[in-house]
Amino acid sequence: SIYEAGRWTSDVEFGRQILNGVNPVIVQRCDAMPPNFPVTNDMVKGSMCRELSLEEEMKAGRVYIVDMKVMHGLKCKEGAFGCAPLCLLYVNTADQLVPVAIQLKQDPGEDNPVFLPSDNWIDWLVAKMYFNSAFGQLHQMSTHYLCCHAAMEAYSVATMRTLPDAHPLFKLLRPAFRYTCAINVNARLTLINPGGIIDQVWAIGGEGRQELVKRACGVYRVQLTNIKRSMESRGVGDADKLPNYYYRDDGVKVWEALESYARGILDLFYKCDADVKDDCEVQKWAAEVHSNAFPAYSHKAQFADKASPFVPTEFTAPQGRGFPKSIDSLDELVEYCTLIMSTGSVQHSAVNFGQFENLAFVPNCPLSLAKPPPIKKGEMSYQDLMSCLPNKLVSFLHVATTSILSQHSPDEIYLNQFTRERFTEKETVDEIKKFLAKLDDISTDIHVRNKPLDIKYEWLLPGNISQSITI
Repeated sequence: SIYEAGRWTSDVEFGRQILNGVNPVIVQRCDAMPPNFPVTNDMVKGSMCRELSLEEEMKAGRVYIVDMKVMHGLKCKEGAFGCAPLCLLYVNTADQLVPVAIQLKQDPGEDNPVFLPSDNWIDWLVAKMYFNSAFGQLHQMSTHYLCCHAAMEAYSVATMRTLPDAHPLFKLLRPAFRYTCAINVNARLTLINPGGIIDQVWAIGGEGRQELVKRACGVYRVQLTNIKRSMESRGVGDADKLPNYYYRDDGVKVWEALESYARGILDLFYKCDADVKDDCEVQKWAAEVHSNAFPAYSHKAQFADKASPFVPTEFTAPQGRGFPKSIDSLDELVEYCTLIMSTGSVQHSAVNFGQFENLAFVPNCPLSLAKPPPIKKGEMSYQDLMSCLPNKLVSFLHVATTSILSQHSPDEIYLNQFTRERFTEKETVDEIKKFLAKLDDISTDIHVRNKPLDIKYEWLLPGNISQSITI
């Protein structure tokens, strides 16, 4: 457990949570320092163990960054505080990703120091706590709710509106939508509703929460829910340069199994690209997703505390967010079916079911902080650190919520189970059997990989992946 023996305070554990915690999708390779993050070689040379400069380490692909500028200026509720941090990370000679610099606000200045591992332990721990506070809130509303729950509801409604039950595409996708709309209704009634649990627990409850969803919606791109495209766009696909990224390693394997399954099924019904183009129901479905599931979006940030040259005030997205208005090839149809099935199963399981393990220990990830981010080094005492933490009621709600959200449905159907097949033809059943065999092989590989690990990465074991969003 991350809180045993103070594990949560270690830089190695911090890096593990960046890669394999509940928000493993925002770290990216750093090839040049952002102008608002004035980290110098002298600052970090003591944290780098190869006797190379920061610039040389960046060229070698061993420096990574998390930039949460989307959080800048979000309005916090009364008595709570947040930040929009940046964190620089480094792959050391033990193949561990560790933080080497943290800045808690976007605009550089004397009141916004760059915190370093060489600072006194309270300053460094507080910097990591404030970073994780923003990290956890961004996870819940963007990575979890918007990119999984809301996206899958949009796909579900579009599919139900345009495809008949007998259509092979409906049969392929329908298991990925089980319970999703129902659980989203419950979330809007009790979790993310005005005055609901999120508003009570989070620093950015209320207006800030709504603003964050709007901003995240403006930068959402459908194509980047393809895990391979996501890894490529963030520069994190090379296991030699960024090792021990188990979310990537396991996620790509399951993606490829899903892709092979989707292709095997669709190849039975479409023999060439022209067959896809001529299927009026597929084209109607694509147009529905493009126009109504992901309409054009333009939003101007409303709650910025001041103009910042480093943070956009416009968060815009084109019609469809990258989902095409028409499907012109079989390859394209396979990819979009795969990303829909993957979003509702693989991605949601990766970012949801580890919440209790990674977020429940409040000091590790306090979703609300009672004091503003520190503006100077060397002034924080242990009592100051403790006084930053939320009160008992907020902490209780925090722990209870992460526990509930980490539970599986009592009648959960997992990815390696096909207990309610809609395909009954021999050829389609054979494709299902091939898919299940591939998942068995993936499970074996993961178990072997996990055996020597202190904290095993099991969220993407096929027997742990929910077939759809049910919680």
